[in-house]
Amino acid sequence: MIRPEREFAIVDEIGQAPARYSGIERTAETVVAAASVVAAAVVAGVALVALDVAPATAASLAGLGAVAGTGGLLFWRTSGGRARRRANAGGEVIDALPYPVLVSSRGGLPRRANAAYHAMNRRFGFSRLATPLRWAASDPDAAAALYRAVRQAGEGEPGRARLTLGRAGEAESLDIQVMPAGRASDGLVFSILPAPSTAAPAEPASLAAIFDRMPVALALVSKDGAIAEATPRFWRLLFGGGQGRAEADADLWQAVAEPDRTALIGAVTRGTDGEDLSAPIDVTLEGEPPRAVRLYVAPFSEDGTEAGGAGLAIVYAVDTTEQRALEMQFAQSQKMQAVGQLAGGVAHDFNNILTAIIGFSDLLLMNHRPTDPSFQDIMNIKQNANRAAGLVKQLLAYSRRQTLRPSRLHLTDVLADLTVMLDRLLGEKVTLKVVHGRDLWPVLADVSQLEQVIINLSVNARDAMPDGGELIIRTTNLSADAVAKMVDDGIAPGDFVMVEVVDTGTGMPQHVIDKIFEPFFSTKEVGRGTGLGLSTVYGIVKQTGGTILVDSRPGEGTTFRVLLPRATAAAEADPLAGVESGPASAAETTPLVAADAGIDPVGAVAEPAAAPEPAAEDLTGSATILLVEDEDTIRAFAERALSTRGYVVHQAPTGEEALALARELDGEIDLLVSDVVMPEMDGPTLAVELRKLAPDVPIILMSGYAEDVFSRTLPEDLDFAFLPKPFALKALATAVKDALEGRSAG
Repeated sequence: MIRPEREFAIVDEIGQAPARYSGIERTAETVVAAASVVAAAVVAGVALVALDVAPATAASLAGLGAVAGTGGLLFWRTSGGRARRRANAGGEVIDALPYPVLVSSRGGLPRRANAAYHAMNRRFGFSRLATPLRWAASDPDAAAALYRAVRQAGEGEPGRARLTLGRAGEAESLDIQVMPAGRASDGLVFSILPAPSTAAPAEPASLAAIFDRMPVALALVSKDGAIAEATPRFWRLLFGGGQGRAEADADLWQAVAEPDRTALIGAVTRGTDGEDLSAPIDVTLEGEPPRAVRLYVAPFSEDGTEAGGAGLAIVYAVDTTEQRALEMQFAQSQKMQAVGQLAGGVAHDFNNILTAIIGFSDLLLMNHRPTDPSFQDIMNIKQNANRAAGLVKQLLAYSRRQTLRPSRLHLTDVLADLTVMLDRLLGEKVTLKVVHGRDLWPVLADVSQLEQVIINLSVNARDAMPDGGELIIRTTNLSADAVAKMVDDGIAPGDFVMVEVVDTGTGMPQHVIDKIFEPFFSTKEVGRGTGLGLSTVYGIVKQTGGTILVDSRPGEGTTFRVLLPRATAAAEADPLAGVESGPASAAETTPLVAADAGIDPVGAVAEPAAAPEPAAEDLTGSATILLVEDEDTIRAFAERALSTRGYVVHQAPTGEEALALARELDGEIDLLVSDVVMPEMDGPTLAVELRKLAPDVPIILMSGYAEDVFSRTLPEDLDFAFLPKPFALKALATAVKDALEGRSAG
């Protein structure tokens, strides 16, 4: 607050001010010169500065006073070096002041007052303008003090008096300051301010009151874990309470799970000893459900102790339960992505090995009759190779890297076709109930893969009901809004069709649910199952563009919810547009030659047992075939298989050598059979280059990778047939025959 005795500083004429006022030498009548006076007034706490300046300078100084923060500037203007006092020179400034101001003659005759003074004058019952001397007429003591202040101002010194006016209960205590206006003989300036309150200053808020209002979880903790003070949020977070200090006897150690207490006790001990701790402590709280909290510990700044002499530490708590859950979900997804990438990479190499095993088994079977002693041994080799191919197919399904053939399906029809098979699989102890939703939307999916999803879930449910029970398969439509409320894993927005598979089995605890989609994870005894059933389901559903949810509790059964996207016109136009291509989807924009290093290990397995029936019984021919394969064993098998059927086979291990061989043959090639992933030049690139030499040559591309991975990188007008690995001799011969006959028909 501005000190009363410094309320006004009057500077008469520049260069002629009395020593007791802030003045400057008259070097020039400029704003720069006057600014030093204003600055001095601000430092001294002056609210109103009166300067003797030239009229041209007054406008600039008015802005200067506003910027400087003084109450205003009262100007006595000088013209031609001669002082002329004008009655209205500072009138506008006086009127702008927020507190009452009166200028009077030395004898007490009012000259000018601002609006605030007029309002106060009327409030005290005076219709005509009166000085504070008249206000104090009814109070002899106050009048005497005011007369002394006026006399002191008349002698050139500021005076001050206290005056109380008004009726009982409404009295106002005023602090009246009297200053000389210019020279002491020029008059007086009365400024009136509310008297300072004599009430005792408000005590600062107590520490407890501050803690009660803090919006954070904060506490003062002693070395033994006792909580001296804590915010309500701290009680709610760590103890589940919310009543301030109701749990003041609580022990911090009690709230923390046993494995984390040692670290917390050590941190609090160091904090109470005055040591600054920068690293937070992550702890788990006692109780169900378990909650994760991150604690920050720092020494208490108020000399480190309280009255009892016990050191205190500040403990700041942050609830990290959701953050920890997200971190675990991310880590789990990263792990599953890594396993999927590994599975895809292993599947590629494994498919090549299986192709050679199955192929050479077929070659041996051609030379052995069923009555030969070795025939059955060879059949066992081939059958086990086919089983291995089935496992690889499941791995590819999990990693979402198999070749899908999406089509428009109605789940009602799919389930109706599966009912008989499911009844046989479930056995007599399990009752199957299928509940079809009304007006189900169609879905876009691979029918064989969708059937595998339902069969795997049903068999899994059967195994969870060893004493029998009920299996319910239910379908329904889900709008985009319903899906958004149900799923929070980033699924594409839109309408979905849901398939629920509900059993009344033993159920699963949470730690099992967290791992059920991992490959090779199984709760069954050793020797039963491969641990790939649910991981296969997960991969198929994800690759179809849907998601799968699970809800289970021990003793209450399990519910799997499979959400499949509704078939739309756009999706049917490009069935693979919304399909997940797995962790290595970058393969679509990566040169295929890099796939051998494991960058885009996407593939599919075609079980020999499921190979298509030959289009013709006669699989022989005489065409010229260019065979390109970097795996020696597969190339040797394929060359023998085709040569024995009459074809002229030219083989090459790389695309560059194959292209050179084609030039030597002047493009006289009837068919190209090439692997997709090869060093130097991959199969699709070779196909494009060969078409420049032989525009009409048919092409067969064989690979353990999904067809859509590389087909999208090819020109739209490049036609080719796809032969997935591993394949049997008959499948190879049939594909070659079909490709050649297709050319002849064209």
